[in-house]
Amino acid sequence: MNFHTPILFTRLLWLICTIILTACSNDSSPGNTPHKAGEHLIETVFARHQTIAIKQTITGTLQAIRTVRIINQVPGLLTALPVYPGDTVKQGQILVQLEDSLLNAEVQKAQATRNQAKVDYQRLKDLTPRKLASESEVAQAQTLNDIAIADLHLKQTELSHSLIKAPIAGIISERLSEPGDVIPLHSHLLSLIDTTSLKAEISLSELLLPLVKVGNQVDITIDALGDKIFNGKINRIYPVINKDTRRGTIEVILNPVPDGAIAGQFCRVSIHTMSKSRLMISYDTVRHDKQGAYVFAFNKNKAQRINITTGIQQNELIEVLDGLTDGQQIISKGFLGLKDNMQVKLISQ
Repeated sequence: MNFHTPILFTRLLWLICTIILTACSNDSSPGNTPHKAGEHLIETVFARHQTIAIKQTITGTLQAIRTVRIINQVPGLLTALPVYPGDTVKQGQILVQLEDSLLNAEVQKAQATRNQAKVDYQRLKDLTPRKLASESEVAQAQTLNDIAIADLHLKQTELSHSLIKAPIAGIISERLSEPGDVIPLHSHLLSLIDTTSLKAEISLSELLLPLVKVGNQVDITIDALGDKIFNGKINRIYPVINKDTRRGTIEVILNPVPDGAIAGQFCRVSIHTMSKSRLMISYDTVRHDKQGAYVFAFNKNKAQRINITTGIQQNELIEVLDGLTDGQQIISKGFLGLKDNMQVKLISQ
């Protein structure tokens, strides 16, 4: 009895497994779609025209609307530089003073030369009616007088350049020299920025550039100031496209400048384009290889490869610029092992 017990138990277990497997293989519930072994199953979606206004958020950096570099036009000893970074200055305020004693002396010398030239010219001019001076002598005296006037004006201009005033109202952003320095000609001494408004230069796809215009409103958020949205507008669209990135540059103005916003801060610019009808398909249906982007269309129970040109991506959809037509049926699932002209079976659309 003990010898036959394992054999009987094994046969009983085999019988139970056979019954279970048979029941599973005969399951024909309505939710299951019967198919033959070896069939390639797919699901499809349709390419559809949709009217879409594209929204893109692009990162950038806030910049001063204008930066002025204060550069000396005469060399000399720097005697006064009364402003520091962060100082607010008014237009016409004195920013730089160079030592001017030598320039003053040159002006006085030029003034004396001009006075003497004027006297000589007038004297010879008075002698001409009495034939005591020739016309050539008078002409030469007039030329010397004109040269003296020009030289005096030159020296006065050089003297005026020893004192530099703020060309605009703004804030000092850089101080690059100190009093006591001997300044060579055309040295960068200070930088002055206009903070009445700020700008950000961002890059936008060449496909979207025709859909925006100067004056269009944009939304700007500044990470340092939280999630608050500020109003801005497109101030300038540059006329050149980068040949490597296929993107153009747009200048966005933030005006008025909110409290706490300063040049150099990280910002995000949200641009809303004009609405346009576009042929859209699911982004997941697009495949890529060495030939570029393509999809598999469902045509007469076969998969048909179609090369496409894609455009703007919007959320889970992507625009098709060339290759498909409205209503065309596109395979969305079942890509594993899928090939061009392969026989397929549609199970869902």
